[in-house]
Amino acid sequence: MKRNMLFMLAFLTLMAILTACGSGSASPKAAVSPTENAASAGSLINEAAANSGTDSGDLTIPLDSLSAQPSFIDWEQDGTSMQLIALLDGDQVRLAYNTCQSCAGSPYAYFVYKDGLLICQNCGNQFGLYSVGAVVGGCNPLPVGEASVGDDSVVIPASELKANAPAFINWKKFS
Repeated sequence: MKRNMLFMLAFLTLMAILTACGSGSASPKAAVSPTENAASAGSLINEAAANSGTDSGDLTIPLDSLSAQPSFIDWEQDGTSMQLIALLDGDQVRLAYNTCQSCAGSPYAYFVYKDGLLICQNCGNQFGLYSVGAVVGGCNPLPVGEASVGDDSVVIPASELKANAPAFINWKKFS
């Protein structure tokens, strides 16, 4: 019995750590849309500029459009509005979807960039840019699973975008 109680306590503690931001019931501080946030930071890349005319449905991002500051890339996949976060960390390209892994489902499950940090608009969790695309689980942007980096662009396959579009079903649908 005592062993079961210790196991249950350890399990609940682990679950609390992994979800990091709780149930997602916290109210956001302000209803700032991801597009407004990106535009105010001067780092919004629209679909036309990012896609550069491919017919495959793949998302192509020119490397020269990226910097150490996050760029927010609007994308529409099969009628679902999505947004990606892309930046350069030295020579490494960091990519993630602008939706929170823990708060997914909330219309406020997205991040804004302020004072060098990305801030979840649902629960308020903050973190540095080094974790974009690198941290799986908890209150972090959903990493892009498949992408290829060439000499002058990053390509995210249509299949990758399609597989992650459901994470954006309620995104930016403010009530």
